[in-house]
Amino acid sequence: MVAYTSFDSFLLFGDSITQFSFDVNDRGWAAQLANVFQRRLDIINRGFSGYTSEQALHLLPQLLPLTTTATSHTPTPAHPKIQFLTIFFGANDSSLPPSMQHTPLARYEANLRALIDMVHSPASPTYSPFTRIILICPPPMNEAPWAVECQLRGMPMNRDKDVTKVYAETCLRVGKEYSGRRGSKGGELCQVDVIDTWGIMMAKVEAGDCGLTDLLRDGVHLAGVGNDVIFEEIMKIVRTKYPAWDPATMLMHGPWWRQLDIDHPETDLLICANKPPTPIV
Repeated sequence: MVAYTSFDSFLLFGDSITQFSFDVNDRGWAAQLANVFQRRLDIINRGFSGYTSEQALHLLPQLLPLTTTATSHTPTPAHPKIQFLTIFFGANDSSLPPSMQHTPLARYEANLRALIDMVHSPASPTYSPFTRIILICPPPMNEAPWAVECQLRGMPMNRDKDVTKVYAETCLRVGKEYSGRRGSKGGELCQVDVIDTWGIMMAKVEAGDCGLTDLLRDGVHLAGVGNDVIFEEIMKIVRTKYPAWDPATMLMHGPWWRQLDIDHPETDLLICANKPPTPIV
């Protein structure tokens, strides 16, 4: 009998900056993750263009497997483990009122906390203590090209770089607070890291390493250099804090092709389902 082969996942949850992250033309950060994690983790893109943390509150529970006493937090074949989860909202939340996308700052902060708690609070029906969360702060914005984009779309200018900066700082503060709880605290296991997208990108601009147009293709969405930054920061977290998941040393699923029995591959290929992954030879 052939057992089910479970590929655990790296779930990417966010707005258009996540949805567009598979775009190979801009070296999308999710496309880069999919490349390095091939046959190791499934990279699942759950980015929703235009969405804010308000809609995220209703979406995330639909993306996480329910936890019950009967399953004791054990994933089923239909729900393999989500080993990593990125939460990347704020670029739309920081839109200026009366934009429909505007989320008041205090509400945005509360939403971020609620999203993290859905995963790491034992009281949550979607509690998943082994899932490692990477909170990603909104990037800087470049007002001039975004004003042109707004004009082309026939809408008023709806972003302000200084306002977006405040939302990024709020996201960073929340992330640092949860990151400080690493380990067990009051029965709550927190594995949260945060990427200071705004700070890292602006430091590169101020150092003369690149310009905002290299980071952002239209003033808001990421260009190639911006995608490289997100990918590199995610991998830095994985390599330094979760080295067992470093794709450079992590084993692939399934036997290497040279190890297959040419005459009886049906036996060897059961390794995919019944045995640990094998090293590359």
